[in-house]
Amino acid sequence: MWRSVSAALDRLYVIAGYCSGVLLVGLCCMILYSIAGRLFGLYLGGVNDFAGYVMATSTFLALSYTFRTNGHIRVALLLNRATGPARRALETLCLAIMSAVICFFAFYMCRLVWFSYDFHERSEGADAILLWIPQTPVAIGAVLFAVSVVHLLIETLLDYDRVNPETSNSEGVNEV
Repeated sequence: MWRSVSAALDRLYVIAGYCSGVLLVGLCCMILYSIAGRLFGLYLGGVNDFAGYVMATSTFLALSYTFRTNGHIRVALLLNRATGPARRALETLCLAIMSAVICFFAFYMCRLVWFSYDFHERSEGADAILLWIPQTPVAIGAVLFAVSVVHLLIETLLDYDRVNPETSNSEGVNEV
């Protein structure tokens, strides 16, 4: 059962990665529109604010996919010296600490969205959009990242050989 849940979560992370890529293309279009608008003297109507919202959303949606595909840079100076049970204990400890920090961050991102909704906060730009609208996908990305870290922690606890860098086929170029 865990493998099917893990596979479903991995598909969710891939979908988030694709959404992030689509948002980057949209960001590029917004920047090109901004440049063309300034050249031709067109009113831009808060496009810079929306570009910032899209960039933040794209970044946070990409975190879970990048983490699960070993795309994050890891400083593994101490971990590379440990082997066997000591390495497993260090990996588990690091993932537990990271899970706690990321879950804390995701909780407060969701809380920020709730407070923005509750107090009807608006942006200070030309668009004056309700802030909870662009903050919601960022919070979703933070929650997905927290889920992916906890996912790897559970995999480490249940089936360490699957995630063990000494025995798995994961690439090592991302480790410093």
